Amino acid sequence: MASLGEESARVRVRRLGEDEAFLLGALHLQALRRRGVDPAAAGSGNHVQALGAAWRSRCEDLPAWVAECDERHVGLAVCRVPVLPHVGRPLPVLVAVEALGAPGPEPVTLALVRAVVTWFGREGYPSVDVSDEVTLPGPVLDAARADVLGHRRVSLPTRP
Repeated sequence: MASLGEESARVRVRRLGEDEAFLLGALHLQALRRRGVDPAAAGSGNHVQALGAAWRSRCEDLPAWVAECDERHVGLAVCRVPVLPHVGRPLPVLVAVEALGAPGPEPVTLALVRAVVTWFGREGYPSVDVSDEVTLPGPVLDAARADVLGHRRVSLPTRP
């Protein structure tokens, strides 16, 4: 049986270009459907076009990656980068990661995480935060040598 590292090495990850906005939208729609979410039922219209257009206008602030294996798209990742200097936490945040196919959730997720961390390391960032909405499998956290930090979460109501 192949190790997690060996399986993840089969996955090629590349950063999406602005002209691939609809690919990101299609992969995100696939991820939503796998979770039983139908964006059309919520009245959001054509999810692929809506997400693609929204991402294209902010793609520099929301870099995205696609995972490929055996010439198939098997995952995606989206990050948010700090936009204003010295405002907020100055680290990029992994806001979405979705494994969509073989060789499986853990190898695909590990390949995406490694690609994201490597890219941001080259950009000069010391680390990448993971959004509260993103759950990474334990073996992926171990393989990526993640620091799991406790923190507090505060929510401010908009209607007191």
